[in-house]
Amino acid sequence: MIRRPLTLAYARWHARRPHVHDVDGLAILVNAGVFDPVLTKVGGWLAGVAPTLSRPGERWLELGTGSGVVACALARAGTRVVATDIDAEACRNARMNAALNQLDVDVREGDLFAPVAGERFDGIVANLPFWPGSDSAPIGHAFAAGDDFQLLRRFVAEAPAYTPRAYIVLSEAFVAFPEARAALGPAARLERRCWHRGEWLDLFAVD
Repeated sequence: MIRRPLTLAYARWHARRPHVHDVDGLAILVNAGVFDPVLTKVGGWLAGVAPTLSRPGERWLELGTGSGVVACALARAGTRVVATDIDAEACRNARMNAALNQLDVDVREGDLFAPVAGERFDGIVANLPFWPGSDSAPIGHAFAAGDDFQLLRRFVAEAPAYTPRAYIVLSEAFVAFPEARAALGPAARLERRCWHRGEWLDLFAVD
């Protein structure tokens, strides 16, 4: 298991500079201060999984888009995508990557479902922060899940009003994984579990 001090120190150092990645043929620029989907492994893996959940022409929502890699992967597969993030810089980064890859992604800034209030989607995929608390997050909103993982609890409670199919990804390598998993509640079921670049990544379905 990755220990917290090393993870935090390296994440803070890494986030100070931009990075460029090739994610399954997508050119992804990660601006300084934006969560890197390849460094943390979850985003890069989810970009490969999300298009297998959707069908061309469907309308999907991605929550916590960050650099936009998952939204771009969905759009490339023919899905109509709305992507949201609470961080303004992340939204700018996601729009840049959509334009760089010549993909149509509707990126909106706001907290969880606020930017899409009243809308419906064929599916939702979420890569949300699961660091406990709100004041100690190492890279701003990229980690903060709120006290008692309220962000995850809100997602589970609110998602059914927006879609019949909602998915969220967690990493078992994270020190707070058991508590984050518990915050999803007993009804969340494990859809996929994959050993990816040295850690177990879990995709949960929330109905």
